[in-house]
Amino acid sequence: MPIHLPPLSRRDFLVRSLLAGAGLATSRALFAADRLKPIDPHSFALLSDTHISADPKGALRNVVMADNLRAVTAEVNLLAQRPAHALVNGDCALLRGEPGDYVTFVDGVKPLREAGMPLHLTLGNHDDREHFWSGITEAGGAKRPMKDRHVSMVATPRANWFLLDSLDKVNFTPGLLGENQLAWLTDSLEKNADKPAIIVGHHNPAEADHKGGLTDSDALFAVLAPRRQVKAFIFGHTHDWRVMKHDSGIHLINLPPVAYVFNASRPNGWVHAEVLEHGLRLKLSALDKAHAEHGQVKELEWRA
Repeated sequence: MPIHLPPLSRRDFLVRSLLAGAGLATSRALFAADRLKPIDPHSFALLSDTHISADPKGALRNVVMADNLRAVTAEVNLLAQRPAHALVNGDCALLRGEPGDYVTFVDGVKPLREAGMPLHLTLGNHDDREHFWSGITEAGGAKRPMKDRHVSMVATPRANWFLLDSLDKVNFTPGLLGENQLAWLTDSLEKNADKPAIIVGHHNPAEADHKGGLTDSDALFAVLAPRRQVKAFIFGHTHDWRVMKHDSGIHLINLPPVAYVFNASRPNGWVHAEVLEHGLRLKLSALDKAHAEHGQVKELEWRA
């Protein structure tokens, strides 16, 4: 269920800063510095699995999730060039998508919007649609291409990004797209075949060999594989960082979690993605800077 939150205006930023007790002069300086940064029109800050609880100090698996989100947004805002977009690929909330989870989540991603980045959100199996709409009031009036699923396309200079809704049931591990959504995706890909297509959904496909993933992944790839403009499928859900390839040549990109990992040896953090003329450049920023994969770069070449 993609939701799009616009950047905060200068007026909104200053009002929020004053309400929070921040110094006006400092707020103006920080805001101006962020807005003066050059924008990279081809880059995305990719986040996933933030698992924010209503309590900003809430912890799970020895991780304070809101602290991790705060650290990641700070890193994104330290980039010399500001990404044109930021995306959180599902499981924004902790477990059952409680209303308070989204209040804390919105506060946690505010630095990205204050820096001028549009924020795109999808929902995972630990989110709740109705609570999400209630908690993120600015998204309540968004247009919905589908009645029961919320899907969209984000057009960028070198690629079209298609955001899917794989939430089936709240706090139920497997995901489902369904026939109607696949029909929408088929039609949208046919109508927008002028650029490479990057598909984004929370759940992992069957090819990622992980239980509890997308139950209709075969049907999804029956749509994607023959359409040669489709170059990559980006997902989260497994709390792992991996880059693989489908038999069709479509790249499979498993984003790391912002929150906690299931395997202590794996990194959590975020990924800086840059769409190239003929591929995609991915750079992992692990929260643990001593992790062996921190700073790892993957250069992916588009299939022909």
